[in-house]
Amino acid sequence: MKNLNVFALAENDHLVQPEEFEDIQGSTSALAILTDFRSHKPHMVDCHLEASEALELMLAEDVSIKLVVDDQKEFVGVISRDDLSDHSLLLKQMALRLKRDELLVRDLMHNRSSINAIDYHQFKRATVADVVSTLKKNHQEYLLVVDTDPHHIRGIVSSRDISRRLHTPVEIEKELTFIDIFTAVRVF
Repeated sequence: MKNLNVFALAENDHLVQPEEFEDIQGSTSALAILTDFRSHKPHMVDCHLEASEALELMLAEDVSIKLVVDDQKEFVGVISRDDLSDHSLLLKQMALRLKRDELLVRDLMHNRSSINAIDYHQFKRATVADVVSTLKKNHQEYLLVVDTDPHHIRGIVSSRDISRRLHTPVEIEKELTFIDIFTAVRVF
């Protein structure tokens, strides 16, 4: 067994964050931007939590996306900070005829059936540029990465995280929904 040397921290030793490094480029392996659930516990939120509480949690934890789970901790959807914005809450309040404090995560989340994924084995051979291109082509802010053989949701990648690591904006053009068109027409 090897004995490792220990030492005291220097005054100028500081805690680093991934976005401080400029080692990620378009040609970098996509694995460098994966939040891999094999080594990182997923950020999860209960589907029955009030929407306002979920937003507070996300802000406190400085995360932009959380996986939504049911009572058995099974994956049922995804929610983002954008889904919890004042505008989104107001639209959902009107649609469901609920008070703001009655809105739950499950009312605002993207259901499991509507979420796109990519195969882990294909993902690990891809580059960051490939992932960005896929996100843009599919108008997706994030993609789940699934190891299809054992049926494990292995991780998640998001345009916001990629943007922070690349030190450049990754703009994803949102696909227009009926609500978007209806809101735009009502304004004029």
